[in-house]
Amino acid sequence: MPTTIDFSKLFGKSPFKPMKKHMSLANECAMHMPSAVAAFFDGDKETLKEIKYSISQLESDADKILEELQSRLPKSMFLPVDRRDLLEVLEVQEMIADRTEDIIGLMIDLPMDVPEEMRPSISRLASRVADAVDSAYHIIKQLENLVETGFKGPHMDKTQSLIHDVVGIETDADKIGTDIAHALFAHAKEMDPVSVVFLYQLINWIDDLADYAEKLAIRTRLLLAR
Repeated sequence: MPTTIDFSKLFGKSPFKPMKKHMSLANECAMHMPSAVAAFFDGDKETLKEIKYSISQLESDADKILEELQSRLPKSMFLPVDRRDLLEVLEVQEMIADRTEDIIGLMIDLPMDVPEEMRPSISRLASRVADAVDSAYHIIKQLENLVETGFKGPHMDKTQSLIHDVVGIETDADKIGTDIAHALFAHAKEMDPVSVVFLYQLINWIDDLADYAEKLAIRTRLLLAR
């Protein structure tokens, strides 16, 4: 699949612009989660396939940026932060994009019977993980400003506030995920065993997105502290 990324414009002396672009692609992937869950509940596989195609395109472009950054970072850029820290943040961003593709594939390919009373909570979980990833994206958007201001001032305060927000959202998502798991086990005897297994997997994978967002936030906090 041909890339839609113009590397000649994206890459320059700083890695932060392509990092921001990479995270924007991962964020776009995660923003599909609420609509994907709604299509999943409706049994609308055509919409799910369309979402999967969109995510595959986004993930492909994200892969290309990651590969380019991995090849350039160790060689040619003078950086105000450790290269290894940046690469670790990038890897977490990539995990977000990859996991969204996994989730949609699971929804399309595997049988799951979702009890009606669990559906609002799963929709809520999808919304909260999208919130977590979006807040993490805004953290990455701040990095270039932080470098320009010497990692201090209002941009630093805003970034620390965003990090705090992501941690709080992840805690909320974890609680929702735990409540869904308890409800699932309560209904397990009434459900097809295969549905129980794959629905539990689906819940965990959706919750992973909030976990990755928190991991990105914490790694960024460590990056700024060094």
